[in-house]
Amino acid sequence: MQQRLKELGYPMKLVIYIMLFIATMIGMKYVAETRLPSGGRPPYLFLIWNTFLAWIPLGFAVMLDLVSLLHSRTVRRGLYLIFGLLWLFFYPNAAYLITDLLHPFVRYPTQSSRFWEDISFWNHLNTVFFTAIIGLALGSLALASVHQLVRRAYGSFVGWCFAIAVLLLSSFGVYLGRFIRWNSWDILRTPIIVLRETAKYFMQIDNLRHAFGFCKWVFLITAFCYLLLYLFGRLGSSMASIEREREHGHEAAKPAAAAENEISRIGERTATAAKNRV
Repeated sequence: MQQRLKELGYPMKLVIYIMLFIATMIGMKYVAETRLPSGGRPPYLFLIWNTFLAWIPLGFAVMLDLVSLLHSRTVRRGLYLIFGLLWLFFYPNAAYLITDLLHPFVRYPTQSSRFWEDISFWNHLNTVFFTAIIGLALGSLALASVHQLVRRAYGSFVGWCFAIAVLLLSSFGVYLGRFIRWNSWDILRTPIIVLRETAKYFMQIDNLRHAFGFCKWVFLITAFCYLLLYLFGRLGSSMASIEREREHGHEAAKPAAAAENEISRIGERTATAAKNRV
């Protein structure tokens, strides 16, 4: 069990998750404290709920890791299907936080031609931006965890096809959430209505163009962030492998050096004995 958890990336995964949770709490603190110049209720409290939804895919990714530890193949496959679908349905909620960047421009008073010079505006914008970064991190980590399971089971090619497909579907899911206002639970609660209304919406060519223009950017942003995380992880693994090989080389060199020293001592004793005979 311990070896299997180590192969899955634990306990380092937990360390990263705890750090991300701390960052989330910091972000939510600013969400709760940020107010408009006129005062009143904090304008971005909805980000607390949106951020909670963004954590759900990471929670399901942890559940899938735990499922992989089960011995029964039948039970494992059944739980993979259940948690895998739930993970996929909720996954777009992480990237959805990117689209909340529009709210400072909608809610903050921008009548002034140089409103961007107000530090108050930057407090609003950076509060939402920090939350969007948290969403990108949550999505990238959740995908990396599940990608690892798929790659181990079916190979590198299938693993990357899976990752790209998830990013594409997620981009489309973000569009459905932002513009058609579907939620993840709508797919679980009323899938027929969601499919019918979505198909009706995309019968219009203008809506298709609009969706493509939006989804391409969400895909590029999320794919770039994920690829960067993946390559950085591979770099760390490569450096760790080199270090292990170096340590192994040092350990292998010790017996050889000891043998050379012993041979040298034997040669010295032999030479000394020969001189004494002479």
